[in-house]
Amino acid sequence: MLLLALLLVSCASGPSHTESAFVQPQIATNEGADFDPTLVTAEMHEVTMIELRAFVEGLNAIIRARNYNAWVGYLSDSFYAEINSEDFLTRRTEELFRRDQMVATNLGRDPRRVQRRVLNTSRDFFYNIVVPARSNDRLDEITFVTESRVVAFTVDNRGNRLILYDLERIGSTWQIIN
Repeated sequence: MLLLALLLVSCASGPSHTESAFVQPQIATNEGADFDPTLVTAEMHEVTMIELRAFVEGLNAIIRARNYNAWVGYLSDSFYAEINSEDFLTRRTEELFRRDQMVATNLGRDPRRVQRRVLNTSRDFFYNIVVPARSNDRLDEITFVTESRVVAFTVDNRGNRLILYDLERIGSTWQIIN
């Protein structure tokens, strides 16, 4: 019953951002240095998994609906600022161009004829990177970094753990922090 109540509360509290998935996070080794993950109880792990599965399912629905404004609400302020930085957008533009060239090659097309899509804003990043890649994510595992920060993983068909999101509970909601 407690789990159901926690799930309902976590689903009812939506993202806290207003408008103005994905980059693979790097975990800082000094953050949470005093935290001992072996102290995470089975109940805390289970409750967090339930909350985060609901979080990912809700996020997937928002991404599938191409709802940029709602997606921004799932981002921490610092991550939102990062994805709006010129450096971030330039790097993602180059990655997108290389990916598009590889896709063209795999389809038997001339990769030199691929048109470069320039990402100028977080909105461009959302529509060109997040929407095609993140609409059907599945949460399989989590690792606690601190009591309020986790790394969420999916496991692919080969058994490889792939990072979905670096998440932190900020206030009463989970948010993508990196």
